[in-house]
Amino acid sequence: MSYAYCNRTDYIHTADFQQTVLHAISVISVPVYVYGFYCVLLKTPPTMQSVKWSMMNVHVFSCIFDLSLSFFTTPYVLFPVLAGYPLGVLKEIGVSVEAQVYFVVLVGAYMMVAISIVFENRLFVLVMTNKMLHKFALPIYIIHYIFPTIVLPSLVKLPDQQTGKANFLLKYGCVPPYVDLERVFYLIITKRYFLITCAVFICTMFAEVWFFALVTDRLLKKQMTKTMSQKTFDLHKKFQRAFILQLLIPFIIVFLPISYIGVTCISEYHNQFFNNLTLIIISSHGFFSTIAMIALHAPYREFTQKIFPCLKRFSSSATSSTAPQSLMITNL
Repeated sequence: MSYAYCNRTDYIHTADFQQTVLHAISVISVPVYVYGFYCVLLKTPPTMQSVKWSMMNVHVFSCIFDLSLSFFTTPYVLFPVLAGYPLGVLKEIGVSVEAQVYFVVLVGAYMMVAISIVFENRLFVLVMTNKMLHKFALPIYIIHYIFPTIVLPSLVKLPDQQTGKANFLLKYGCVPPYVDLERVFYLIITKRYFLITCAVFICTMFAEVWFFALVTDRLLKKQMTKTMSQKTFDLHKKFQRAFILQLLIPFIIVFLPISYIGVTCISEYHNQFFNNLTLIIISSHGFFSTIAMIALHAPYREFTQKIFPCLKRFSSSATSSTAPQSLMITNL
């Protein structure tokens, strides 16, 4: 059977295109990452201290994950076969492909864990006033990081490379002109277990986020009737809404590419431009997350508007209602 990609020579399908775009994204994103880091580190008001370091944790892992794709590994992946080759700086300094795969997988998992821990931290700090319960917080956080460290690397079953090459030729039926077959590294032949486990892990992390957000809201409402004023409760609620939006915006951006990866692996569909585009979109996750953080949280937004007065015109009443203007969270 003859496939259209067997004779493709378009630049957008090539590894050069992927490398150029991903490296350009890293150059554009790094100043934004640094600025976001500066805002969280030095412009977080005392009233937000209870969430400062968990927010920093999310920001750092989001940025590292993006850079792991756009700069450090710069993967050229050949879905639906889980194979490809790196084009990033780690390749240039001699880091093995296997180590690069583990690096990207673990950083992505730690980013998901960091997002969950923000909401767990708010539950422990704001609601669970019983100090006896706080001693369980640190062990829970540690377990969250230990689990992907142990489990996820075991999912990457590197096959014999000659077997992988035979599987590649069987799936594709040809060697597309844009693929340098001698450089292809084969990761996994049996994809089902790997894809299912990754999907379960991602869904579990987001289920945790929504669970802790819901429990915190409900317990805060109960606290309001006893020890908390309506104003303080409203501020807590606005902060939570702002942070959920901060995470939801990049999640929506990443959801479609991740869904495409799953569909193309199941259906055995190949389109290298879409493969490239998928990695390009995913590697911009931290950039959009940082922009959302600055725009949605009042202290960072107001500081940015002082530096760039022209941005004030983009502020809207909708944004103002999402994030409070002064006190955002009480450090209990």
